[in-house]
Amino acid sequence: MRRAISLGALLFVAVLGLAQERGPIIIRSDLDFTQENGVVSGTGNADDPFLIAGWTIRVPSGTAYGIYIENTTKSFIIRGCTVLGAQDSQGAAIAVVNVRGGVIEDCLVRDSINGVIIQSSQNLVMRDNFLAVSGVGLQVLGTSVQHYDHVIEPTNSVNGKPVYYLYGVTDMSIADLDAGHITLAGARNVTLRGAKIDQTDGITVAFSEQVRLENLDISRPRGNGVTILSSPHTQVRDSPRIANSKNAGIAVILSDYVRIENCGIYANLTGVYVNASDHFVVENTAFAAGPIGVHITGASREPVVRKNLFYQSSYGVKVESALGPVVEACAFWQGDIAVFIDGQTRYARVSRNSMVSYGYGVSNFGSDGIIELNHITRANIGIIFEEAYQEAFPTGNIVRYNLIYRSYDGFYFGRESRDTQIYENLVWSCQRWARDFGQNLWAPQGRGNWYSNYQGTDTNGDGVGDSPVSFAGGGRDPSPLMSREFLPSLPGVLGTMERRIAVLTDATGQILRLPVLLADEAHERFMGFMGVPPELATDLAIMFVFDTPTVSQFHMQNVFLPLEILFFSADGSFLGRNRMSPDTQDRYGAASPFLSALEVPEGKLSSLGREVRLLGLE
Repeated sequence: MRRAISLGALLFVAVLGLAQERGPIIIRSDLDFTQENGVVSGTGNADDPFLIAGWTIRVPSGTAYGIYIENTTKSFIIRGCTVLGAQDSQGAAIAVVNVRGGVIEDCLVRDSINGVIIQSSQNLVMRDNFLAVSGVGLQVLGTSVQHYDHVIEPTNSVNGKPVYYLYGVTDMSIADLDAGHITLAGARNVTLRGAKIDQTDGITVAFSEQVRLENLDISRPRGNGVTILSSPHTQVRDSPRIANSKNAGIAVILSDYVRIENCGIYANLTGVYVNASDHFVVENTAFAAGPIGVHITGASREPVVRKNLFYQSSYGVKVESALGPVVEACAFWQGDIAVFIDGQTRYARVSRNSMVSYGYGVSNFGSDGIIELNHITRANIGIIFEEAYQEAFPTGNIVRYNLIYRSYDGFYFGRESRDTQIYENLVWSCQRWARDFGQNLWAPQGRGNWYSNYQGTDTNGDGVGDSPVSFAGGGRDPSPLMSREFLPSLPGVLGTMERRIAVLTDATGQILRLPVLLADEAHERFMGFMGVPPELATDLAIMFVFDTPTVSQFHMQNVFLPLEILFFSADGSFLGRNRMSPDTQDRYGAASPFLSALEVPEGKLSSLGREVRLLGLE
């Protein structure tokens, strides 16, 4: 009878809102559901669950959890509790691990980093909880779809925004959620369009298939912006902002055939993180201002990073462990390493990328890869196989057709590098051609590399210099090339642009058909003439075409010859013309919004008058 009176008194206090304070509640088995651990009534049966109610719990410093329930089978309800001060970033105000059949309702979390963690559990119910946190409000974790089988109602909120937890939904479209948390679990053929996240949890797709995320606006999420877990064929598309995530903008884990396209991913700890996920593709996406743009690991097979732009990322693309990764046709500007390939990677292909103002253009520890047709300007070292101190042995790589311009070192090959084939590269205006401390193969087919300041002769006229080139460390190019005309195409992004004919006319009716490179994708417009040697640029013209009229401005940083730029409206009308000085930080634009702009070396349009009209592209 004494115990019953005590329980009734506690319930009465809870109803009045005069919650009693106590320390954290830790329950590690069914035997721990006791009065000392905050239980005020119940027997643990489905029709009479243990009730933990009415407590205010202040979490002391150094303690991970306010309420922690683990490895239980009994039914329970956590009701009307307030948890304050859970400041351990690895903990949470409330955590349930490996339990079944619990309810969390009408609880308040404040002054805490993380709110509620549900891990490896089933059949939980959450309703009417208010989670005011500086970290992640709700985390559901598990290794199977059953661990996501919960009823979590929109009456829950994270930092004042509702929680949308959708389990088992199929064949539907969901639009315009302004959310504190979004989870799609056990879903199939679902489109989530126009979701907005700001200073709350991100979006999780778990154990689902054929999910499409479109037009997301994610800013300052407290964990990942988007987490894709065991969800093959997920797409993230046409999302202009996924930014300022505490962790990754998008994390792809154990999910094959994921595709990310036409997104803006900015200022995240990692832009896109890919772990143990085969046939991943990221394309036509912009990355800026973060330690790593794309990070691939977990022995992912054949991931592709294509036609993206990377600006001010310490690492543009970091491939830690993969088989057959491809990095191609990307634009990189300003950072430490544009593309890093670690020793656990094989058969990488790094091709047709433009890299300007980097410490290293390509840093490689991997084996059996191909590094070709890249354009690297103003690097400390263009292509480097670093010293690995016996921890990696890059073997059997091919380095060919690359242009390394205005860099300190063209190449560096460390002591562990073996059997690298190095041929038909352009080493142009570099302070030092190469250093080779390994055992590599220069000019394996009798044709070496072109060096801009090579002084040798070619007495027999075969295009190969008579005098070999020797490098620090013992490397030696026995067959330096006399001409740079051997490249199969323009290196870097320029070589991927579509070739068209711009039809121009002036006020007198003169018509000029001008061959141009078409820059109609973001990474192409981003790069333009940057880093191109003037000798290669004098015969080029680039037509920049935008999707909608714009007031964008053009700059001339890392452009080494004077250009003219002409601006045109949607109907081709002339909107302005400027001369642009080389390698300056000046900006150039038009007075009115324009749809296209033509950049040409100065004097290339001298046959036409000043006001030029664009008749079209052929």
